[in-house]
Amino acid sequence: MSGQVRHHRPIRKLVGRTLPLAALLALIATFALTLQVRQVRVSGTRRFPARDVENVLRTALGSPTITTRAGTLRARVRAVPWVDDATVRVSLDGVVTCAVVERVPVAVAVDAGVRRLVDREGRLLTTVESVSSLLLLTGFAPFPEERETLLAVVPALEQAWGGKLEHAERVGPHDVALHFADGSPTVLADPDQPEELAGARRVLAAWTARQTVPLRLDARVPGRVAVLPASIPPEEEE
Repeated sequence: MSGQVRHHRPIRKLVGRTLPLAALLALIATFALTLQVRQVRVSGTRRFPARDVENVLRTALGSPTITTRAGTLRARVRAVPWVDDATVRVSLDGVVTCAVVERVPVAVAVDAGVRRLVDREGRLLTTVESVSSLLLLTGFAPFPEERETLLAVVPALEQAWGGKLEHAERVGPHDVALHFADGSPTVLADPDQPEELAGARRVLAAWTARQTVPLRLDARVPGRVAVLPASIPPEEEE
């Protein structure tokens, strides 16, 4: 009898140690099922709709808070084109909060009638209904690297010309037609040589001092500016 008692004691001890652990695991599982993601909150949006980020975060609704990874949600939010960065937190009470940093649009790219905001790095952010006061870009859709190159030198182009650039058209590799807000004629230029616009500006000033405003200036060849004169209507017969 005593041998059987001694044989059962280790089993009782093992059961006594296992039961609290099992109860703890069951409690954790119940706790995890009870505390689920139930709400998302987005802050930091000014130019763009918060619903774009909310839709991404709503994929976590119903998930246990202790297994929902803030890092995973942050990566998904950063995949939204207009989001530059994001901070995501998941609270135990089931609320996901996200503070976003927006990309800054500097231009509107138009392709096949569709208008999209573009940031300084040439990234397409989102569509817009109408053209704003931002720089207008046309013809760059198949050439994103050229769009990026142009946007990087816009400040230099404006400084060399002495006015705000309003519209840039791609006319060929390294060739753009520039339209400035001051109403001056179209200027053909090479974005890699923005300094040539200063010479084109001087030529325009000298030309208009004696003749009518030309139709176009071509400053693509370093050190030279070609002028396309305005057509002169024939004199009316007396």
